[in-house]
Amino acid sequence: MSDHRPSDPSEKVQSKPGKAQSAEPIDRDSRMKEALDLVEHLGRSLEDRESLRQEAYRLKKKLFEIEVDWNRFLQEHEKMSEVLEKVTSPALRIGTLLGKTEEGLGWVSVGGSEYCAQIDPRIEGESLHVGTRVQLNEAVSIVGTAGTDPFGPVVRIDRVLADGRLEIGGDRTVAGGGTNIAGRSKLLEGVVLSSGDLVRLDSTSRLAVERLGTQEQKHLLEEVPEVRWEDVGGQSKALDEIRKAIVNPILHENLYRRYQFKAPRGFLLHGPPGCGKTLIGKATAHYTAQKLGEREGREIRGVFFHIKGPEIFNMWLGESERIVRDLFEQGREARKRGDFPVLFIDEAEAILGTRRSMRSFNIHNTLVPMFCAEMDGMGGADGFMVILATNRPEMIDPAVLRPGRIDRKIRVVRPDRNAASEIVPLYLSGDIPLLDEDRPVEGSARKELMDRFVDRMYAPTEENALLEVVYRSGRRETLYRSDIASGAILASIVDRAKEKALLRELEAPDAGQAGVTESDLWLAATEEYEEGDIIPSSDVAEDWLALLDIRQRDIVDLRRFKAGERDRRTLERRTIE
Repeated sequence: MSDHRPSDPSEKVQSKPGKAQSAEPIDRDSRMKEALDLVEHLGRSLEDRESLRQEAYRLKKKLFEIEVDWNRFLQEHEKMSEVLEKVTSPALRIGTLLGKTEEGLGWVSVGGSEYCAQIDPRIEGESLHVGTRVQLNEAVSIVGTAGTDPFGPVVRIDRVLADGRLEIGGDRTVAGGGTNIAGRSKLLEGVVLSSGDLVRLDSTSRLAVERLGTQEQKHLLEEVPEVRWEDVGGQSKALDEIRKAIVNPILHENLYRRYQFKAPRGFLLHGPPGCGKTLIGKATAHYTAQKLGEREGREIRGVFFHIKGPEIFNMWLGESERIVRDLFEQGREARKRGDFPVLFIDEAEAILGTRRSMRSFNIHNTLVPMFCAEMDGMGGADGFMVILATNRPEMIDPAVLRPGRIDRKIRVVRPDRNAASEIVPLYLSGDIPLLDEDRPVEGSARKELMDRFVDRMYAPTEENALLEVVYRSGRRETLYRSDIASGAILASIVDRAKEKALLRELEAPDAGQAGVTESDLWLAATEEYEEGDIIPSSDVAEDWLALLDIRQRDIVDLRRFKAGERDRRTLERRTIE
């Protein structure tokens, strides 16, 4: 029995993994079979001695159990050997392939260092291209690929060089914080990139590997819809000023050249909010593009850059100036393409406010000079139109408003009674049903109905009285609805009236004739002004009225008439909570 015992498991553990493992199981199995055969033979020879025979069979069972345990031990040993081999193998470095220097050699960047590495010939050439992540062994040889780096800083392209390389800078994600030059990965070969586009660099910041789209300011560029001069109601004087300034130089170019007169490039539209400054800007862009197209015999697209002043502000130092520079650059690019761009900056006082002398940094101290420098470079064939809009022109820096930059200052006024009679029909066009005493009206009767509503709204009556202004001298003055009316308010009143008419028709579709009535318009006007029942505190009353373009001096209080109150001696003080 002792000569046929199983081999010691420790002998197997001490041997090196993978050495003679194929021969060992065969030798062990044969020896185990011999041991079992001997036990069987012993059992048969002891048939007359029952107790010894039973012991022999128990020994046989024990040997079977040892065999099972041994096989399990070998399987676990093989697994552990594989794990040991993996965890003790040296790690592969990951680098970025910048190019191929010659056949079989690759130019690789690894952790800021560069190597000229051998390429394993078993790697397919199609999987190795500029920008690919590669695996390098201890000898710094390329032994595998790992696709394109999915991570890396996002930067904005400042300029595309003639050979396709990209100039990037001004982004805090770029190493060093200055201007860098980056190449293109294979994925961006043939892709059209331009200034302002956003791209993702690889982890080395050497290659652009993905185009993420254009910068966020690009959405400010829009094709102007067909806004005609006739669509701007109640601003005939402002439109005449703009028409003379931009259309005459187009239609009479030779005459202007003979007088050496340069057409103005910059306009300031100032006036109360909601009176059509943005609409005037769009109409200007469309109309000018139309006239240029007629003169040159081709279609010219009007392009409208609409940006609100606060949108330019950015927390990063120098970023707001970059946005201004980019806006002018986009305008020049649009002009080079043959389009006619108009840069419209709403709430201009937010970014072009008066500069202040102070030790601490003020963004106007750098943003205003940048804007002025761009305006000074507007001459030539690449020039385009700049329109500033504000309701506080006194807050804009004088350097911006000087002649040669902003050449025309055009006041946009509140609609008077005649202007309101032009605006209301724009929103109550001929296909909208109108009712007068439950009878549909057409033709001149439609205009008569709307004129009656406008006359009632603009009448200086008790029902139209809104505010009483109290002056320091004790004098009192009443403000009526017409004093704070605007195109936006008139449009909102018409929308409310149309809503009343259509809801009435929805509730009773078979009640008879449907349409907007004069009563609907008057109730809508009452609701509109009651919802706008917000009166500031006394200490800011003068500034509040200035925002509404009501220039009053020495105001000490504002008081509002109670709803339905007819006795003007009974007043209620209303303030913002």
